[in-house]
Amino acid sequence: MANTFDPEQDFPEVYKVCKLFHPSIDDLEKIRNYMDREITMGLSRDHHDRSTVPCHLSYVQDLPTGRERGQFLALEMMPTNCRIMLVRFSSENDIYTSSKCVIMPHTVAAGRGTEIFNFLATGIANFVKEKKVEKENLPLGIAFAFTLKKHALDMGILVSWTKEFGAQGAIGKDVVQLLRDALAKFSDISVEVMGIINVGAGSLLGLCWAQPDTRMGLIMGSIANSCYVERVEKCEMYEGEEGRRLMIINSDWAHFGDTGQLDFIRNEFDRQLDTESINPGTRIYEKFSGALCMGELVRIIVLRLMKSGAIFAEDRRDYIGIQWKLDMVSLIEIVSDPPGVYTKAQEVMDKFRIRHCKEKDLAALKYICDTVTNRAAMLVASGVSCLINRMHLPQISIAVDGGIYRLHPTYATVLNKYTRMLTDPKYKFEFVITQDSCGVGAAIMAGMAHANKYKTDAKLFTMDY
Repeated sequence: MANTFDPEQDFPEVYKVCKLFHPSIDDLEKIRNYMDREITMGLSRDHHDRSTVPCHLSYVQDLPTGRERGQFLALEMMPTNCRIMLVRFSSENDIYTSSKCVIMPHTVAAGRGTEIFNFLATGIANFVKEKKVEKENLPLGIAFAFTLKKHALDMGILVSWTKEFGAQGAIGKDVVQLLRDALAKFSDISVEVMGIINVGAGSLLGLCWAQPDTRMGLIMGSIANSCYVERVEKCEMYEGEEGRRLMIINSDWAHFGDTGQLDFIRNEFDRQLDTESINPGTRIYEKFSGALCMGELVRIIVLRLMKSGAIFAEDRRDYIGIQWKLDMVSLIEIVSDPPGVYTKAQEVMDKFRIRHCKEKDLAALKYICDTVTNRAAMLVASGVSCLINRMHLPQISIAVDGGIYRLHPTYATVLNKYTRMLTDPKYKFEFVITQDSCGVGAAIMAGMAHANKYKTDAKLFTMDY
C-alpha cells in the first residue's frame, strides 16, 4: 500500500515554511485591487510613468470575426528561437500553417543589430521562395517577445533584449523598419511588413479567430504577461484615429509590485530569489508566477531545509546548490506522480545526485512544489480577475500560452477556482489553451492592417468587420 503523509505531523519544519506561501482571500483581493489601481494609472496620461503596470498600447484596434480569408506571413521572434510562418485561412475553423524554425547563431545574436535582421530577412526570402509566394507581396506580421515602446502598429522601438541577445546596435531603433530595410535588399521577393505585436496580443488574436468572444491573452512561461481588450476612451495616451472603440492593451504586468505593492506577501525566500537574480528589485510579479522562478523558489526552500536537517539530511548539496538548476520540467515531474507514489520525484532527485531517498522526504518535496505552484496560480488569479472585472463583459474566452498551465496536473484547477472566487459572478469566463496562436495572431494582425490600408484591394483576401 502506498504511503501517504500528513505534512503537519510528518514533516513539521517543511509545513512551517510552506505556511509562508498561503495567501488569504483578503490578501488576494488586496492584490486584485492594487492591480486595478496600477492599471488605471498605466492608462492615464498624468500617472503612466509611475505605474508598475504600464499598459502599453498595441495599436491593434480590430478583432477578427472568424470569417476572414486569405494567406499571410508571420515572424515569431522569441528569446530562444525564431519562426517564419505562412498562415492560410480558407474556411471557418480551418487554418493551414506551414512554418520553419530559424536557429540564430550566437555570433549573429551577439553582433550588430543589423546582422540579426539581415539573417532573418534571408530566412524569410528563402521561405517564401520555397512556398512559391515570393511575388505575391503578402502581408507579414511580427510577434515579438522583447520589450518595445510602441508608437503605431508598424512602429516599435526596441527597449531591451533578453540575455540571449547582445545586439546593442538595435536598441532604440524601430524593429519594423530594421526588418523592412533588410528585406529591401532582396529585389527578387515581395513582402510587406504591416506591424508588430507582443506575444500576448498574438495569442489573443489567434484564438479570437476561432472563438470571437476572446478578450484576454495570458502568457505563463518563463515570462509572465497578459493583454486584454480595453475601451479607447480609457486609454488617455492614445492619439490616433478618432471613432475607434477598442484597443488591445499589453499590460506588461511582470513589473507589478516593483514599488512595494506586493511587499506584504513577500517572504524571506521571495526576497532571497529577488536579491540573487540578475534584476533585483524589478519584475516582482513575474518572480511570484513565472515558471523559472517557481522552480528556483523550490530549490531555495529545499536547500535551506537540507542545511537545517529537515529534508534529505545526509545527502550531498553541491548540485541542488546551483542557482536555477531546478527547472519547470523537473517541478512538473515531481508533482505528476499519483498520490503516495514518488517514482518521478526520485528520478528528478537522481539528477541532483540525491539517490535512494526516503519516501517521507520525497513527499515533503512534492508538498513544497505544490505549495509554490498553488500560490503562483492564486496570484495570477488576482490579476486575471482584475482584468475580467474591468471589461464588464458577460462572457469571455482567455487565450492561455504556457507549459505550466498545460502540463502541471493541478495548476489550471487552482487558477480557475481562485479566478472564480475573485471575479464578479455576473462575468463568465473560460480559459482556453492555445497552440501556435502567437504567429497565427501576428498573421491575422497583418491581414487586418493590410485591409485597412488598402480598403479597395480585395484580390488577395477578404476581411469581414
